[in-house]
Amino acid sequence: MLLKRIEAKTLQQALERVRVECGDDALVVETRSTRTGYLVVAARAQSAPPRRDQTGGRSFLSRWTKGFAALADKATDFGLTDDVLRAIERALLGTRVELTRPGDPAVPGLAAKVLAGLIRSEPRLEDQDDPTFRTLAVVGPTGVGKTTTLAKLAGRARARGERVAIITLDTYRVAAVEQLRAFAELMDAPFTVAFTPMDLRRAMQEYAGYDRIFVDTTGRSPRDHEALPLLEGNLKAGGCATLLCLAAGTRARDCRLILDAYEPLGIDAVCLTKWDETVAPGESLGTLVERGLPLSHVCIGQEVPDDIVPADPLQLANAAFDLEPAEAAR
Repeated sequence: MLLKRIEAKTLQQALERVRVECGDDALVVETRSTRTGYLVVAARAQSAPPRRDQTGGRSFLSRWTKGFAALADKATDFGLTDDVLRAIERALLGTRVELTRPGDPAVPGLAAKVLAGLIRSEPRLEDQDDPTFRTLAVVGPTGVGKTTTLAKLAGRARARGERVAIITLDTYRVAAVEQLRAFAELMDAPFTVAFTPMDLRRAMQEYAGYDRIFVDTTGRSPRDHEALPLLEGNLKAGGCATLLCLAAGTRARDCRLILDAYEPLGIDAVCLTKWDETVAPGESLGTLVERGLPLSHVCIGQEVPDDIVPADPLQLANAAFDLEPAEAAR
């Protein structure tokens, strides 16, 4: 069996190359994320007798193998996209687990590990020794919880003993400035309103000695083609890393629209907000996997700063397949 290593920026691109180079029935031996995208190790399927469904016919009643079907159904209810599930199933076909019939106890835990390997996380966002995210702008569409997310992150930084400063560019929303000013006062953190790129640069210079600078921004529709370039100019003036807030319940098509719109800003990490307000967060999670974007945090409620957790790929994968920790560890 001749193995091929295929690398691409996104999971979708990698799987498409697998289909082109190895055929629709390719055997995927390994699928994992890398710092630059995704690596897939695959081989062309060996000739075999025609596969048949449960009735002996050649038209399949299920699009999944029997040993994977129950897990795939749970993950579909969770919202995971078919492309991600196909990548997981093909990776399992390259192992010794039994997928021709249901019941192999090793399948759930291994499937969760494969999915966890596809979810890129970004632990550097709260790393005190890494300057990558020292200056962080929180961006995203209207109503996704940007200001609350900023407050949670700032609160966590302050609890770690870091000196925190807060800047807002959001002069559009009613009472937004006063809301953030009140929070800054509670933390005894300096607070500045920046109306122009020059204001932002001046504030950055003023707070140069602080450990963390958080920048709040105005929520913008992904269809607002005039406002987003202005925001891009502001963030470049401040030299900010960018955290995109995306509501966990956002449909996959809308996620793609948002990611396309905000991509010119440079998305350094993503926070999935309002996880507690949806029963199908998998569409947003799966879209991040397909795009190869790193997930830093998940917001699980409104309490500041408690209801935010660093992204744990294995915990997210267990949730997608509805696995208990003991079951996933088998």
